[in-house]
Amino acid sequence: MGALLLHGGEVYDPRSGGSHGGRRPADVLLVGGRVAAVGTNLEVPDGGDARDCSGLVVAPGLVDLHTHVFVGQDLGVDPDVVGPPAGTTTFVDTGSAGAHLFGAFRRGTIDRAGSRVRAFLNIASIGATSILLAGELETLAYADEDVCIAGAREHADRVIGIKVRASGNVVGRSGAEPLHRARRVADRLGLPLMVHLGPAPPGSDEIMATLRKGDVLTHCYTGFEDNRLSVGGRVRESVLEARQRGVVFDVAHGMSAFDAEVASEMLAAGFRPDTISSDVHAYSLDAVGDLPTVMSKFLALGLGLDEVLACATYAPARHAGLAAEGVGTLDVGAPADVAAFELVEGPVAYADTRGGTFHGRRRLRTALTVRAGVIVHEALKEGRQ
Repeated sequence: MGALLLHGGEVYDPRSGGSHGGRRPADVLLVGGRVAAVGTNLEVPDGGDARDCSGLVVAPGLVDLHTHVFVGQDLGVDPDVVGPPAGTTTFVDTGSAGAHLFGAFRRGTIDRAGSRVRAFLNIASIGATSILLAGELETLAYADEDVCIAGAREHADRVIGIKVRASGNVVGRSGAEPLHRARRVADRLGLPLMVHLGPAPPGSDEIMATLRKGDVLTHCYTGFEDNRLSVGGRVRESVLEARQRGVVFDVAHGMSAFDAEVASEMLAAGFRPDTISSDVHAYSLDAVGDLPTVMSKFLALGLGLDEVLACATYAPARHAGLAAEGVGTLDVGAPADVAAFELVEGPVAYADTRGGTFHGRRRLRTALTVRAGVIVHEALKEGRQ
């Protein structure tokens, strides 16, 4: 693991230039798997390598706060396959595994992956095993609080929170009880709770009342009529109160959870996402594409480039408890996880997951991905090396 200089790009640094960071012409020097320097006119150490990033936006490797990367499980995609071409170097798995399967997830994926993987542990001991067949919480016995707590403690170095898919098509006749059990588990462990929003029950107001500072409401722009977070162009009062308390609102596009009309209404009302994530899994690949595609959709909906980058780098790293390690940043000493993007100009048509379409004028294309100081994806034009 030697030295690598990324020179000539426009560097996005999420910790400078205001609330959403800033971009400036600069070089990035990576040495020994860490960020060694960010500045102008940096030189390649003897024996090092270099890449010309002129015309590209150079940013921290993307942090995807909602994914399913339990390889070999029904939902799972391989982070080392989908990550490099997306510029994603950190994956947060959200409930693929519960306590009875987390050991297999860890040994088979987390401990072997080149990508960084952390997880929200599913309150259901069987995890999100077969989403097309049955909800994991239809059988309430699987939502055993003591089993979940024991699993989280056994894998405390990889489990960052508790996940519950609190929607009617998952809980069945169990209703809101899994949500309340997940709340108690998260409280006993002192970890954040992530709640999946889908069709009721439980209803969105009941879910909001359950959430506290640092918890994550994922699928915040869902279009399910009985649980959408905006009604008639107005954001629900319970949602505004939850944000005031410090609840995190996450996109999690997925295969059925992103309605462009809802997103447009909420953005127009000033309700912007805290984090942009993909919810990439085996069934959502066609709808999602990748995380830069989801980010590009928000460019089309009116967010600025710096804000979109913040929502997919430093913000999710912070909410995942990884920012203190330098993840999602280009701080000196941070992990050498970097992505370079081309901002492609030109008309582009997008689809949401509810049959709607909308249009944008530019999109992000991954040109280079560096993970732990090693190039794992390269689509640079000839002559840049």
